[in-house]
Amino acid sequence: MEKNGYKWATNKHEFNMENKKLISIVLPAYREEKNVPFIYKELQNVIKTISDRYDYEIIYVNDWSPDNTWLEISKLCAADSHVKWVNLSRNFWKEIALTAWVEKSNWDAVITIDVDWQHPVKYIPDFIEKWEQWFDIVYNVRPKIKWASMIKKVSSWLFYKLFNAISEVRIESGTTDYRLIDKKVVKIFLSFTEKNRLYRWIVDMIWLNKCPLVFDALPNPEWRRPSYNYIKLYHLAINSLTSFSVFPLKLVWYMWLLITIFSSLLFIIMLFDKIWIVHLGFTNLAIVVVINTILIWVVLMSLWLMALYIARIHEEVIWRPLYIVRDEINF
Repeated sequence: MEKNGYKWATNKHEFNMENKKLISIVLPAYREEKNVPFIYKELQNVIKTISDRYDYEIIYVNDWSPDNTWLEISKLCAADSHVKWVNLSRNFWKEIALTAWVEKSNWDAVITIDVDWQHPVKYIPDFIEKWEQWFDIVYNVRPKIKWASMIKKVSSWLFYKLFNAISEVRIESGTTDYRLIDKKVVKIFLSFTEKNRLYRWIVDMIWLNKCPLVFDALPNPEWRRPSYNYIKLYHLAINSLTSFSVFPLKLVWYMWLLITIFSSLLFIIMLFDKIWIVHLGFTNLAIVVVINTILIWVVLMSLWLMALYIARIHEEVIWRPLYIVRDEINF
């Protein structure tokens, strides 16, 4: 709508051409030397469709890749001032690097996307369109992953079931880190101070206006080795469960109750066998060994769970920086 020579906004993010909104596209980069230039070309094709309405910046964060990822990004920075580079001093893992991306973005909205080609960039205009319709968080939901192994599918299904059963924060299965968040969400996200953070779960906790976009992820390129193996995924699952729930500590009480009931029933059976001489075959030594084995298992399990939470407390209270930036370009 025009009035007195000016264009006035009729929806949340409408603007005049002299004051374009800024979209920050932030990308992780770890062992991505082959993918970095290709996804940049794909982004350029998409950006051409929105550049008349939005200004943009592309931020790569190199999480201390052992290959030549840094060299490929530096070439792009030299050729295009819209491309920015944050080089971390060591490998801090993806969840910490995501925070670095968001903190360095100069945003009206931030789009986080992986460099590994599994997040199709052609949907970026769809994310922005939903954002223009008053949604503060627009995120990708994968209906299914045809190329994933059966082990990964089953373990993922079990994790989400377990997490939602024991945590007060419910998370939606099949979501990815491919999402757009409004600047108000970014400000709230940056107020979270925990060291063991999970970007996707924290954004889900904020729970402002959300809108899913359902489309499949693409398979991993043949030349790329996955950054997360099963051991890292296991640690990620443990980190998720202990970060958002104290149920594992409460589990100790449930185990104590179960062992108490079992021991009491076993003691009653022993008395029945000794008094009425039913000859069930229980020996005193066998019963003692079984009970001691179970109790030792409960004690060790309890110590392990408590150690996890004590380690978490230790990491949170020492107040070390989340990450250390070694180099920056075009900021």
